[in-house]
Amino acid sequence: MAKESFRFIHASDFHLERPLQDILDLPEQMRKTLVEAPWRAAEAVFEHAVVENIDFVVLSGDILNPATSGSQGPAFLLDQFETLRGKGIQIYWAGGEVDDPDRWPAAVSLPDNVHLFSKHEAETFIFRRHQTPLVNLIGRSSSGGETVRAVEYANEADDNFVVAVGYGQADAESLASEHVDYWALGGRHQGEIVRSDDPVIRYAGSPQARSLKEPGPHGFVLVDVDAQRELQIHTIETDQIRYSVQEIDADDVALGRDLRQLLAKRVARLQSEASGRHVLVKWRVHLDLENASVVGPSAMEDLLGWLRREFGHGQPSCWSTDIEILPPKELPASWKEEDTILGDFLRTSASARKDPAKHINLKPIIDVETPGTNNWQGALSGSSSNSLTATIERSTLLGVDLLRGHKVDLVAPTRRFGGSEK
Repeated sequence: MAKESFRFIHASDFHLERPLQDILDLPEQMRKTLVEAPWRAAEAVFEHAVVENIDFVVLSGDILNPATSGSQGPAFLLDQFETLRGKGIQIYWAGGEVDDPDRWPAAVSLPDNVHLFSKHEAETFIFRRHQTPLVNLIGRSSSGGETVRAVEYANEADDNFVVAVGYGQADAESLASEHVDYWALGGRHQGEIVRSDDPVIRYAGSPQARSLKEPGPHGFVLVDVDAQRELQIHTIETDQIRYSVQEIDADDVALGRDLRQLLAKRVARLQSEASGRHVLVKWRVHLDLENASVVGPSAMEDLLGWLRREFGHGQPSCWSTDIEILPPKELPASWKEEDTILGDFLRTSASARKDPAKHINLKPIIDVETPGTNNWQGALSGSSSNSLTATIERSTLLGVDLLRGHKVDLVAPTRRFGGSEK
């Protein structure tokens, strides 16, 4: 059993070499914050270690690439490490893909409170308080493999709490078979609880998101362990900028709801959840085909301008990066019932979707119309059921567009306004 209580921080994926994305056309008051956001979020991790009287910090990979972050990156880390050294706080660091231990500048020595795990094999460091061993930390820096191998962390049971530190994909069942109390994993930008107890397996996630692909809160994990090895785990949010993707269903417009009022309510909710942070939001609007003029391209451009003027210049700001118009989830049922060419077409399409392999054979068309090698023709004719279904759906949208007289552009995969394609 643990002899005393202790506290530690689990953090990862700082990626100090990477700037934020999806930031075109930003207002002036947000630009400085976005440039500084990754650094301030990382700094907050170390500040919490001091303020919260943490015993040690675990870093599980992808902290920074010294070659691409410039001298600012290593200098920043050394400052933070030295601050923790002055407080007697130890740091246990397993390198990931970008922070391979071999990349650290040979001329720059790490302080003696920083323990960097080998990438050749798992090794063990023991955390002691007043010469009393409390925690065994078993870790390995990544050697280029994508998987954390549980067998490398095998250890003999003793009275010490065991923290395993690794980088990469993990299988919860195999990791749980080892004598480990807490698995501190890195390599994922979104925080994730793989297993909540006996043992705990967690990805800390990045302290600061970098793009719309990483929505929601970001931070690090603070772990309190009492003398009976009971864990209290807290997620601490450190992100300076928050990303969000919001969907607007066509039904909201079809029911006569005011779209601007709906968006304003969403913005208010986002700002409340962000607790004073700037928010970058992408809107995804599903087309309402029966009221296409309400959500057509020109209306979307006007709407984006209104969102930016109304909510994009405050402190904090909610900046709309772009609006993406999506095809409808379902075509209007009334269209399928029409005694028209459109109705016949949609009924045929619905029948084909039930069993695409049975109803569609592209080979005769490919043999006649498609030039190229036999391999190329074979690849086209050997389409899977999923790809055939996708072809049917896109063909259906094209047919609807033609038969409805091009009222709405359904042929393009998406229509985007105001942002960069990601």
